[in-house]
Amino acid sequence: MKKKNAYLLGCIFAVISLIFSALTMVVDVTHYGATDTDIGFSKINIGFHELTGVNIIWYDITDWLGIASIGVGLMFALVGLCQLIKRKSFAEVDKSIYGLGGVYVILGILYVGFEKIALNLRPIIMEGETAAEASFPSSHTLLICTIIATAIIQFNRMVDNKLLQKLSVILGSLFIIISIFGRAYSGVHWLTDIIASLLISTSLVFIFVGFSSDSKGKHSL
Repeated sequence: MKKKNAYLLGCIFAVISLIFSALTMVVDVTHYGATDTDIGFSKINIGFHELTGVNIIWYDITDWLGIASIGVGLMFALVGLCQLIKRKSFAEVDKSIYGLGGVYVILGILYVGFEKIALNLRPIIMEGETAAEASFPSSHTLLICTIIATAIIQFNRMVDNKLLQKLSVILGSLFIIISIFGRAYSGVHWLTDIIASLLISTSLVFIFVGFSSDSKGKHSL
């Protein structure tokens, strides 16, 4: 994919994310008494929540998957550190590693920002809490999908073995699918929280592809 096309798609999904976020504030908003919150797209969200119910085991599973994805990110940070030590110059560290670092920084900013600006609250009050917490978007879904998707891309750039490349795509895709299903099925998020996370994650992945590719779309290492 050419650099400009990747950036364009990244921007398009970013705009869609903003529009979707705004719509959740005004479309079909209903007060949900269980957690004393106003929720947009209420028919879809409340209907989906009542369909799945609450499955805390999947909440715990996806929590561990989130920790595992952070571990994947730390491994690439270690790769960058090793390159810096070996090559003795920040300029010689792979451009794509810097791209990953930029994505991780943006994830951190988004995580803190959405905790401070709660567009809506969870459909349930978690054990040990006295009130419902911020729910939009699903930070775990956003974290896992973005880190694992960019990790697959980066790994396949660094490894020439076709079997390992295919294996990384299969395992990474399963990791993402299980995480999305688990977080949605756990019942601790609204369906729109999951959708918003996927839109934002897709934007970040395309931007990463654009940043770490040359003008012809070839991967830059």
